[in-house]
Amino acid sequence: MSFIDRNPVVGLERQTIYFPEQLLLTYEGRTWNNAEFFAEVREQATALHAAEVKPGDRVVYLGLNSVSFMRTMFACWWLGAVFVPLNFRLAPREIAGLLEQSAPRVLLVEPGHLETIETMLGYPDVEIGDMVLLLIDDDHAIENPSAIDAPWTPASTWIAEHVADAADPAVQGADEDDLAILMFTSGTTGKPKGVELSYGNIWWNSVNVDSLVDTRRGDTNLAVAPLFHIGGLNALTIRVMVRGGHVVVRRTFDPRQALKDIEEYQVNQAFLVPAMLSAMAQTDEFADSKIESLRALICAGAPVPTILLRQYQAKGVEVQQAWGLTETAPFATYLPAELTHQRPGSCGVPMPFTQIKVVDPLTSIDVEESGQTGELWVKGPNVTRRYWNNPKATEDAFSDGWFRSGDIGYRDADGFLYVVDRLKDMIITGGENVYPAEVERALMEYPGALDVAVVGVADDQWGEAVVAVLSCVDGTVPSIEDVREFSAGLLARYKLPKRLILTGSVPRNGSGKLDKAAVRLLANKTLEVK
Repeated sequence: MSFIDRNPVVGLERQTIYFPEQLLLTYEGRTWNNAEFFAEVREQATALHAAEVKPGDRVVYLGLNSVSFMRTMFACWWLGAVFVPLNFRLAPREIAGLLEQSAPRVLLVEPGHLETIETMLGYPDVEIGDMVLLLIDDDHAIENPSAIDAPWTPASTWIAEHVADAADPAVQGADEDDLAILMFTSGTTGKPKGVELSYGNIWWNSVNVDSLVDTRRGDTNLAVAPLFHIGGLNALTIRVMVRGGHVVVRRTFDPRQALKDIEEYQVNQAFLVPAMLSAMAQTDEFADSKIESLRALICAGAPVPTILLRQYQAKGVEVQQAWGLTETAPFATYLPAELTHQRPGSCGVPMPFTQIKVVDPLTSIDVEESGQTGELWVKGPNVTRRYWNNPKATEDAFSDGWFRSGDIGYRDADGFLYVVDRLKDMIITGGENVYPAEVERALMEYPGALDVAVVGVADDQWGEAVVAVLSCVDGTVPSIEDVREFSAGLLARYKLPKRLILTGSVPRNGSGKLDKAAVRLLANKTLEVK
């Protein structure tokens, strides 16, 4: 079989050769066409090559969504280096752990995160060796530091110095299994794991998406979800850039700005999480916004409440739900737009080149009966093969080529899949299994509810008690009796929350998923105070 180059840089180069003037990227008021962006990527790749960055070397980026983020990623791939985007919300000690794991050759940091890294560098056990420390100093959307002192070097100066008299390196060919991205899991239940995503994983996700989703060449994509998460980065964004599309990048998500961008740029594609959809729907601007251009709005990270589906349908937009993880790059399933309201709560069907099976987590025997829950196992060319330098985690997560997702779900009689909850989040109360996600979906129907999380806390009588952490619109202050009475028609009595905690905002991580560790901490702390 002949070699097929999976490197996204090849796709970017093709667009530049044949459509150099085509608009590629809009970032905070500035635009780049294919030729302009490709030239900047070539320059940065040349500088990295001159600094002896080799195939397989890691290059870490710490910062918000930006053109610098995208440029660095493509420059890494030009050389066959591994791009490592870090969560910009991490603490200094957490970042130190990830740098120790990834052992990067180069670290690029935005000024807003300089203090975090400086704190980390002050730890006596942190050694950076010959790691190159670069500070982003050419981003028009952020305030650049007035002075940059050692050990830091301004990124623009460093690139210019290394480009001088250096020959442009050839684009490194990328095979199916060559490592492209090292992306760390959130680590809310333990030490973060480095997910190895190959060029093949990235490419096959694109094939899966293009096979089912109504994506088109020339589409405009809105990138407001954090790009350090696989959903924001590879659900749609990378594919749009190498397929002849236009990406609108915002540094962070702002619900009003997102609505404005969709209307102004006639956005066709976007990856958002339910919390973002909810925030947009709660703005005063939502009622008059014209967002019907959104034909490929993919939502993942959590099931979308029915009320949100209806609100967006009234705006001419069908919210299309999908399910996956970092390890699946990101999608394993997808629910077609025309079935959004026929199959509420379903995450859809397996992607065309991805297999899913339901397995009893205790016996590892396949679950054949429809409606019976089990752990969802995934197999396919979009699925990572291993964790970075972690054979124990790899052994625990994989079985004969199947990836154990850790998510509990089931198939209905027609073969459509439903995700119930994370296996580790299941609550056992009075001997009964309660899946928090099911309770959360019910409580989101409560009038005035904005967001909700459900966890189990230790209880002398029940073993664990179901606790709901709820945020509501101003003026709505429900009691636990109110919530239980409302939910009684939706849930079995043993699933009803026994305690209620009201909060201004429910903790979520950068990908929009509930931060269950923070929720449990809040729940236990609040209960102790009472």
